[in-house]
Amino acid sequence: MLLSIRRLLAYGVDFVLLAMVLIGLQMSVYAMTSGFPFDRFDHGYEIEWWVLATMSLPVWLYFILCERLFQKTAGKKLLALKVTDRTGSNINVAQALARTAVRLLPWELTHAIVLVPEPWWSVEEPDNLYLIYIPNALLLLYIAALFWNRGAKSIHDGLAGTRVTHAKQATPPRSFAE
Repeated sequence: MLLSIRRLLAYGVDFVLLAMVLIGLQMSVYAMTSGFPFDRFDHGYEIEWWVLATMSLPVWLYFILCERLFQKTAGKKLLALKVTDRTGSNINVAQALARTAVRLLPWELTHAIVLVPEPWWSVEEPDNLYLIYIPNALLLLYIAALFWNRGAKSIHDGLAGTRVTHAKQATPPRSFAE
């Protein structure tokens, strides 16, 4: 259970760091341009493209590159965790991409649901309000899987063939069968 909590805390640290940097950059662009992009975008899909380019892409790159190259993000480093494949080795690009895609699926679904076809804040009552339950249910499923597997694997780990361990934990020896 402790590993599950550490993983959730690490993700929280990463989320706060990324939010501070990326929202800070967006606010700077908005202030320097007197309103871009919202003074130019009229449709939800335009705002969705802006969010994908300025929020999603940097977040995806952060997780993919950090976990592929260093076995950890800033949050995992702070909480002494690392990402490995099933043998304890560095993950490959496909694993990092799969991990990130599945992990961030609820986040990406939320953006699409709230912004497309029109942003929720621009209509009196959104037509697709019920859809917001889907990413929330996915998050609950991810957290339940994490605790079920005692923190070693969540759904994105199972699908990508990865696991998270304590960074100081020795790499398990490879068996002759592998």
